[in-house]
Amino acid sequence: MARVERRAAARVPARLAMEITLGGGSARAETLNVSANGVYFASETFIPLLTKLRITLDLPEEGTQSSQVTCDGVVVRTEPEVETTGEDDYQVACYFTDISDQDRERLESYILRHVPF
Repeated sequence: MARVERRAAARVPARLAMEITLGGGSARAETLNVSANGVYFASETFIPLLTKLRITLDLPEEGTQSSQVTCDGVVVRTEPEVETTGEDDYQVACYFTDISDQDRERLESYILRHVPF
């Protein structure tokens, strides 16, 4: 049986620098892929399911410029699923819960420039 794709937005592989803020602290991370609805990223620390995050993505623009997209999100998956002693490579999926129209358009524009056809 074929697997049905449930995502409503195209996603692209992307290694983008990002900052995540939760509980008064912040950390740097790197995306693995991104869509207009969410981001999948690598984290050195465990982030539990349903954790609310503030996310700032650094989007490279044409030339040497870059722009930032800031939004709120919630963790919908973390792998491994439990915090593991000695583990420093967690993959985290986050769904955007609040993103401005301007930032969503900027993110969609980035994605459209990088979707393989």
